[in-house]
Amino acid sequence: METPVIDELTEEIIANKENVPVIGASLIPLVLRAQGIEVVPSLQGGQIMPTMDRVSRVLDQVFFKTEQGLAFAVLGMAKVSQRPQVGIVTSGPGGLNTVTALADATRDCAPVGMIAGQVPQDAIGTDAFQGTDITEVVAPVTKSARLIENLDQLLTSIPKDLAHAAGGRPGSVLWDLPKDVQFQPIELQDYRDKIESYETYLEKPALDTEALDRAIDLLYTSNSPIIMAGYGLSLANVWDEFHALLELTKLPVVHTLPGKSAVLSSYQYNLGMLGMHGLYPASAAAYGSDFILSLGARYDDRAVGNPQSFAPQAQDRVALVHVDTEKTQFQKSRDLTSSKLNVLGDAGDVVRYLLDHLDPKRLKIDAWHKQIEQWQKENPPPPSAHHKKECLDVIHVLESLNRVTAESHPDKVVVTDVGNHQMWSSQRIHTTGPRSFVTSAGIGTLGSGISQAIGAQLVAPDRLVVAVEGDEGFYSCGPELRTAARYRLPIKVLVINNGGQCIVRQWTTHMFGGNDVGVIDHIDGVSDMDFVANAASYGVAGEKVSLKSEIIPAMERMLATDGPYVVECMVPHEDCYPWIKPGSGFPEIISGNQ
Repeated sequence: METPVIDELTEEIIANKENVPVIGASLIPLVLRAQGIEVVPSLQGGQIMPTMDRVSRVLDQVFFKTEQGLAFAVLGMAKVSQRPQVGIVTSGPGGLNTVTALADATRDCAPVGMIAGQVPQDAIGTDAFQGTDITEVVAPVTKSARLIENLDQLLTSIPKDLAHAAGGRPGSVLWDLPKDVQFQPIELQDYRDKIESYETYLEKPALDTEALDRAIDLLYTSNSPIIMAGYGLSLANVWDEFHALLELTKLPVVHTLPGKSAVLSSYQYNLGMLGMHGLYPASAAAYGSDFILSLGARYDDRAVGNPQSFAPQAQDRVALVHVDTEKTQFQKSRDLTSSKLNVLGDAGDVVRYLLDHLDPKRLKIDAWHKQIEQWQKENPPPPSAHHKKECLDVIHVLESLNRVTAESHPDKVVVTDVGNHQMWSSQRIHTTGPRSFVTSAGIGTLGSGISQAIGAQLVAPDRLVVAVEGDEGFYSCGPELRTAARYRLPIKVLVINNGGQCIVRQWTTHMFGGNDVGVIDHIDGVSDMDFVANAASYGVAGEKVSLKSEIIPAMERMLATDGPYVVECMVPHEDCYPWIKPGSGFPEIISGNQ
């Protein structure tokens, strides 16, 4: 049939009214807008051009320099907004370059959708240029991967798959969009009334109140209870209710790495992160506890360590309470499975139920509080090995960031890359509100920091976003500074330059006889990479500091700058403590205070 041109019905879709045909791709911005999508990270390419053209006429697009950077930005957007977010890439290498971020989103429970272009359907399987069976590639690491064969399927799958991405234990979805479907001529009237929202399909499991009542009974008979706060609390959006529960009960809290932003740092009984690089009081409390209520945490290996020496009293009482929205997660706790009381339900529903049904007068925790206070007094966070020297150190950088932003930016978002700076950040950065700490936790993707910070800034334009970036991670995501400059996104980047992969070097030094293979980026003992000059080449201002006396003035200049800014922090290599080596438990902790 003859391709219809623009009329009054398409006025809201395409601003240009001259000779722009209404095709299948014209539906995509309408469908995305119905899902609440306002900004679409994108990277242009041959098989996705029709969609890019139509989306650009309706929605805001931010064009990235790499598909990896784009996909991690979508991840940052989803984590900070707590809503599904969607990116668009082309076929072949376009989709393939998003695989790690899609896996990261699924592991870290972020609702991410990716539209990938595809060759026309009659060319699929013929080794056509940039044709790749991307759905088969990403199927193991996504919640859904779908080839879109027609427009009716396009209209129904995007909202339903996004609901799937956001529901239960959130994760990523991908749509493989052939070029012939994008180019298909349509009558818009035939499709407008079929557009739906993902929220129509959102479901969550009914709360297992019987199991939760058993957990409450165990809590009443406990002498040393703790809450383990995980990322599920952030997903449940119950910041106020959770802190009301803490004020009511005075229960001690430990948190996982991604669960850091679920609880105020200033809460008196927030003991900090537990596990491999957790603070001593947190890991000690977990070890000595006879009741652990895990809210949105899954007893993962980094938190638990050696299962045989994790909370032995709680294991004996079958008092490891595991709250989760998906039954499949209950069987993934390895040797702890038989020691758990599983509660199916949303963490937010559990918090609200506890507020309504828990009697704080029946809790017996006064002696437990005294024990915890003793641990806190005797085993504070260990100082840097260089804390008495004039040279800058990582801990001083992070604590300076706390001081500089305490009053001016209490709602800041701190995004980290992966490495020891990530562990120190989890120990030292102050959280003052919801969704204030973003990091790649489950997959641990080096090179995701700056991109996630850009995503955070896109959905939170009025919040200060600071990326704590490692020198090695910078090499993978540094090019996206050009994206920040191009779109005037005022992210602030602290590059922790210690000349190599600090966290891996700690392992090679202490576990592999000092064979520091592949982890040092020095030439004749000197790191000669100029990160400030590199940032300047992308159009981003910055400066380099190496002394403690220089860092706060540099941060003040950073905050006073309207656009993106990089501060390169020259610090010596040092190990991150406390440390529980892989396969070990709390009895083997190296506190770092000796």
